[in-house]
Amino acid sequence: MRAPIPPVPPPALGLAALGLAALGLAALAACASSGPRELTKAEKLGYYLENALRYYDLRELDRAQHQVQQGLALDPRNERFLLMLGNIHQLRGTTADVLTAERIFRDHPSPGDYRVQIGLGQALERKGMGYDVAARAIRAGTQTTDAPDPEARADELEAEALSSWREAHERYLQAVEIHSGELHATTGLMRTSALLRRDEESIAWGRELIEVLEASSRVRRMELEDVAIEARRERQLRDAIRANTELIIKTRLQLASLDVRQKRPEAALEELGRVVELDPQLAQAFSRRAQLSYGLGRYIKAKDSIERYITLSAALPFDHPDIRAAYDLLDRCKRALADGDLIPAGGN
Repeated sequence: MRAPIPPVPPPALGLAALGLAALGLAALAACASSGPRELTKAEKLGYYLENALRYYDLRELDRAQHQVQQGLALDPRNERFLLMLGNIHQLRGTTADVLTAERIFRDHPSPGDYRVQIGLGQALERKGMGYDVAARAIRAGTQTTDAPDPEARADELEAEALSSWREAHERYLQAVEIHSGELHATTGLMRTSALLRRDEESIAWGRELIEVLEASSRVRRMELEDVAIEARRERQLRDAIRANTELIIKTRLQLASLDVRQKRPEAALEELGRVVELDPQLAQAFSRRAQLSYGLGRYIKAKDSIERYITLSAALPFDHPDIRAAYDLLDRCKRALADGDLIPAGGN
């Protein structure tokens, strides 16, 4: 079993990220006030880009793409429009869209832009996942193939997946060389390292990511101490801290999975302990902690954790597979404790 890999995050775009000049709607307003005149090419591009960004932020992807295509009709090699077009296809996420995004990023006129390298890395990573899923389905017999030797075809698909992940890893590396500490690239390196079974490298990238996120949150908390801070800015800072915390939690869960794969249950328990400190309501953290504690013979700790999981999962029906498995583990803990088969509960 591969360690759980966090999903590829959607590409982040914004006015500042694309270097949008103060054109667009402001230019149209100026034209209206001074009488009708033909917009300049730059004004038209600004208008289309501002609209595209607005629709993109609202996830109205068809409208965003229409604005992008209007801009590309004026300037077919426009770097910002091509970057956005690739990200729109990336966000749709179908096989055809991912392949289109890959082509757009490969042909982009600014390969030295770290965002282009991240976009290509994400497309390649997703393409590799598609190959891997197909290979697994063929081996399981849930997907047919015209190949005379299904096992050989599955081998080919797995090789394609590995090749895609290797190149994605290289693209993410190029991105961090251009823009050190970039979050999308660093998370990509953590994911692809794990997919390539370079577990120690993945853990190292995860630790670096956590350091960057924690430092970012510290700076924002310091700014929140300003009594004169505006309400809008305060909301932005709190949202950013919340997003950082969510990514730290996902990263620590990934590190715990990698520690388990490397047969380091104590280290995995330490990561899970930090997760529940950040989010005491995260049911899956208690489930994992219960299983690891049980495997180490810490039945009191396992019992406490699985009971907490059951409490937090009250919305699930009693016959849900996860709930049934949780009660089975709880029964085993109780039997072990009744038999006096007890190892002192230590660690996390």
